[in-house]
Amino acid sequence: MALALAFESSCDETGVALVQDGKRVLAAPLYSQIEEHRPYGGVIPEYASRAHLEKFTLLLSQILKENALQPGSIDYVAATTRPGLVGGLLVGYQSAKACARFFSVPFFGVHHLEAHLAAVTLSGHVMPYPSLGLVLSGGNSVVYRLSGPGKAQVLGDTLDDAAGEALDKAAQILGLGYPGGPKIEEAALRFFESGITQASQNNFGDENPFPVILKSLPRDKVQFSFSGIKTSLLRLTEKLNTQDIDRLAFFFQERVIQHILQNVEHALWQNKNLPLIAAGGVMANRLLRERLETLCKKYKTPLLIPEKKYATDNAAMVAAAAHLYFERGLVSPFSQVTASNAFP
Repeated sequence: MALALAFESSCDETGVALVQDGKRVLAAPLYSQIEEHRPYGGVIPEYASRAHLEKFTLLLSQILKENALQPGSIDYVAATTRPGLVGGLLVGYQSAKACARFFSVPFFGVHHLEAHLAAVTLSGHVMPYPSLGLVLSGGNSVVYRLSGPGKAQVLGDTLDDAAGEALDKAAQILGLGYPGGPKIEEAALRFFESGITQASQNNFGDENPFPVILKSLPRDKVQFSFSGIKTSLLRLTEKLNTQDIDRLAFFFQERVIQHILQNVEHALWQNKNLPLIAAGGVMANRLLRERLETLCKKYKTPLLIPEKKYATDNAAMVAAAAHLYFERGLVSPFSQVTASNAFP
């Protein structure tokens, strides 16, 4: 049995977790900074760093009060070291290093995107190798071919913006608030439940005012782009009335999901019979999860998605990723803090 203490501070979620064997979450207190950043419509890096500095001690104290942890009871400590907001990463890194010294155990630096993918082990799955990894978040839209811990080949990345950033910006343009992903999903659902008939569903492609993203993308290419559809939304809102908000949110979401599925299908076609792990905060979207399941059934390939509570940033997934190295006796290649999302 291996017990890990993990820290997450890559963006605007402050998390500490106590996890057994990389899969059983014993404690995972999390502080969300959404309310602090809501007035600005996005994350303010300095405010995020200050919040991490204030909350880590409180969250760690909570775990220590509920669990009798002494030197010898912890096997390793882990923290996110890339990618992310460097100020926030440094706060988590220094907190974790101090704990590693106190408990006299190894420290594992963790790649944030690998942690998102490793979150499937928190639901009882074994991390499959080789496999495909789809990460959709506020800063990343990428498909990897995974061959082992720390070994990820990029099959396709974004040319410009990430899916989560596009949803945040769309919600801001439509006046729906922050964070954008859940707000767009709520507005889209309102429009759908307002009395759409099956006949009108069949014509959604024709009715959608947004252009198809990278319509001519070759089948052997995996490539994301979300800047164009944001510009299109901005133009459509020049004559916006309140009745159009939910409708535009619905069709915007449709195009974003369509584009994601197009790229996933290209990756599945190129890498037949490989299971797909789909993770990141955008995967909290119910419709996207459902359509990915349908697509993977078509290709007869397993689909692994973290539970919704582990889809967004959290410290338990950091422990899960670190365990991939610990159980194999490997040294993490992510020992230094950096904003880069590169794998070795």
